[in-house]
Amino acid sequence: MQKKLLFLLILIALGATLHMITPAVKNEGGKVLVPTEVPNIIPSSSLKKSIFVPYWSSLSKDNGVNYDSYYYFGIAPTKSGEIENEIGLQNMTIVDKIPEKQKKLVVRMLDNAINDSLLSEKATQNTFISQTKEILSKNAFSGLVLDIEVPFTLQANKKEQITKFVQLICTSVKTDYKTCDVLVYGDFSYRNRPYDLKALSAVTDTIFLMAYDLNKPGGEPGPNFNFEEKQKYGYDFQTMVRDVLVLVPKDKIEVVFGMYGYDWTLNEQGTPLKSAKALSVNQINTFIASRSNLTVTQNKAKEKKIEYSDEEGNKHILWYEDEESAAVKTTYLIEQGIGRVSFWAQSYF
Repeated sequence: MQKKLLFLLILIALGATLHMITPAVKNEGGKVLVPTEVPNIIPSSSLKKSIFVPYWSSLSKDNGVNYDSYYYFGIAPTKSGEIENEIGLQNMTIVDKIPEKQKKLVVRMLDNAINDSLLSEKATQNTFISQTKEILSKNAFSGLVLDIEVPFTLQANKKEQITKFVQLICTSVKTDYKTCDVLVYGDFSYRNRPYDLKALSAVTDTIFLMAYDLNKPGGEPGPNFNFEEKQKYGYDFQTMVRDVLVLVPKDKIEVVFGMYGYDWTLNEQGTPLKSAKALSVNQINTFIASRSNLTVTQNKAKEKKIEYSDEEGNKHILWYEDEESAAVKTTYLIEQGIGRVSFWAQSYF
């Protein structure tokens, strides 16, 4: 009898302990939600680093870094799906010397009218598939990356179209033993982007997350993609990682860092006079070296912030991602079991 009583008391004590250490979370309605299970997070034991190579760039200077993969950015189809005479196709020689297993081709789908045609017109899709597969084979690329960017104002009803388009392209590309990936906005959850990541991850090899441009050049000054401070900026890097891990297996995730920043010019009231100017890390470092008594600060956002006045007396705020802030975010990714990162872009830092 005493043994049974002792066993019962131990069970009660364990239950109480678990209740105390299980975090309680309030949703928007104020209801307390207690997680039913704790995700099994195993830190990644290795890290792979890759880089995007724009068609206007070169590989003559690689900063002494040997990257695991190189993503050539890239080619852009016309409204009919054709790619002939495209500028990216003409400059492809800059990645000719990279071994096949280390390079992928990026399709730039940035034009709204062209995207509408590609996502809906069967004839356009067939032309695009045929010409893209020929380019992949002729130039010895190991795979394809679809960069499908839809402006926030035009993304309604695009989710199903994008999913079907990616399924169609990837199914065809994989018959030639090539990989097939998709590049999406890092704020996919925060701004309800038209990506069904769960469905997309089922047909692709990698989901690339663009962890930049959270704060837009046409808006208020802010970090490229702040590490913390969700309450201040509406969203943050850590939340993005938690959101994607619910939908995509961690071994299919690659996070892209934008190695640049935005310089906002402010009026007397402290609001932007115009859209911010984009500057690469190299340009920003050159600017810092040319100025005396320039203050560079870093807070919970982890990115660098510079405040200064120009020759006309206008105040400026410059936020930017660099190797130091990317390293902080990379450490967090490794802790969450994500072991692949890449950088936008060659020659930017």
